Amino acid sequence: MKESTRSAADAGGVVGPDVVAACGLGAVPALGASSLFRIAQRFGSLHQALEAGPRAIVAANLNLKQEALDYLAGDPDLEALGVWAVGAAKAAGARVVLLADEWYPARLREIANPPPLLYVRGSLAPEARRVAVVGSRDADEKGLEIARSFGDALARAGVTVVSGGARGIDTAAHDGAFWGSGASVAVLGCGIDVVYPPENGDVFDRIARGSGAVVSEFAPGTQPLPHNFPRRNRTIAGLCDAIVVVRAALQSGALITANHAAKEGRRIFAVPGDPSNPGAAGPNQLLRARGVDAVTSALDLLEHMRWPIPDALLAPPADDARRSIDPGFPSSPAPEAERPQTDEQVIDEESLRLWRLLDERTPAHVDDLALRAQLSAPEALRKLAELELKGMCLQRPGKYFLRR
Repeated sequence: MKESTRSAADAGGVVGPDVVAACGLGAVPALGASSLFRIAQRFGSLHQALEAGPRAIVAANLNLKQEALDYLAGDPDLEALGVWAVGAAKAAGARVVLLADEWYPARLREIANPPPLLYVRGSLAPEARRVAVVGSRDADEKGLEIARSFGDALARAGVTVVSGGARGIDTAAHDGAFWGSGASVAVLGCGIDVVYPPENGDVFDRIARGSGAVVSEFAPGTQPLPHNFPRRNRTIAGLCDAIVVVRAALQSGALITANHAAKEGRRIFAVPGDPSNPGAAGPNQLLRARGVDAVTSALDLLEHMRWPIPDALLAPPADDARRSIDPGFPSSPAPEAERPQTDEQVIDEESLRLWRLLDERTPAHVDDLALRAQLSAPEALRKLAELELKGMCLQRPGKYFLRR
């Protein structure tokens, strides 16, 4: 064992040269799964490629991206890079799972050019029934309720809920899995040691401490750049037996996930929605495609998949508000007499400005509200809390707010 590999073992547990090689080459900018596959195929393995050195990889004419070629042309110490990545993963509470490992998820291994390594916090079972619940970051309140309901019911049925850990539908799906006392998997579009979005740190910790996992194919320290998310979405689709799109615009990551799922022969479901709701445009478009089924509850999905349905799901839920299901169209508005009336005389100018920025259907984040109201974030949060006490707004997980 080389000295650097001994250092890796000290930093990240028992590791072999294959782990160091995969982590080192995986940390090279612009080397994705398909590029790493070509490298391994040409040299026999990633470890042998690392032994040959960066310049040999450049000289192999493997159609790598220019950014990767430029980086490798500088003759970096790839083994030291791998050692660093192993240590950074260990510091974040994660381990490395290689494609050849018995703990690598079997469904993900089936896709074309699967990620050669995964950084995993928590428990990622190689065999499990998994469903991705995906959708918009800025979903309306009804969409969030639906995502929570799916997460809750799927978890109670013993199905692992997979999503991307983002704001909106993703977070609601993970929250639902918590309610159902089940497992969920958050697949990141950044490094395993990067918390994004920042307010979801507690969500990720709770997932990893429970029976689920936080997963990334990106090297530690990788920031959540836009070009990472199609790769993240591909991994989400690959992990799952099926996906359900709850809310999505016509150009959205959720539809990219659905497209990857279709390519891999996975089942695709969508929740139909009101045509006047922009967030329903994506699911409604999917439902016009061949092979996409409409679902309005997790029970529908379980029946389509022919998976066991627990008796508890067949009984009426104890908390109808928490587990309400959207049949695809908005519920009737509450009578005016039931709506809290705004008394502009009992709140100050800044609070009134914040209240006027709120919407009854689409939650807004405190940072966005603070910016638009020209207030500091702490001040905006304090005033929104006062509005909530007055019954004039509702707070949702992640510091999102709705008008009442």
